[in-house]
Amino acid sequence: MKQIFVLIAFFVYATASAQDYTVLHINSSWNNRNDYKDLNKIKGAKIVRALLEEQKESIRNQIKSVPVIFLYRERNLIGRWDAGISLSIKTPVSEIQQVIDKSRYTRVATN
Repeated sequence: MKQIFVLIAFFVYATASAQDYTVLHINSSWNNRNDYKDLNKIKGAKIVRALLEEQKESIRNQIKSVPVIFLYRERNLIGRWDAGISLSIKTPVSEIQQVIDKSRYTRVATN
């Protein structure tokens, strides 16, 4: 019985810690062909997609080019990747994953 409790506790912790990270991908409907294609390869983060046209004006004013990717840990911005003149993000998915992994390692090491 104790082993089952420990297993359940571990599962809850693992699930909860995976939700600490959110990747927010914002693009515009006219630029959907330049969506960041590798979002589904990111591990350990919730992926959220949004259209710029559907955002509040205060958010739209902060975005100078689309698409843009924001990485949050517990509602704190820890990474941002903006499109260049090509209106696409050229950053390899491994770079985004590295920020998540490094942040997770740093968080565990300091606790």
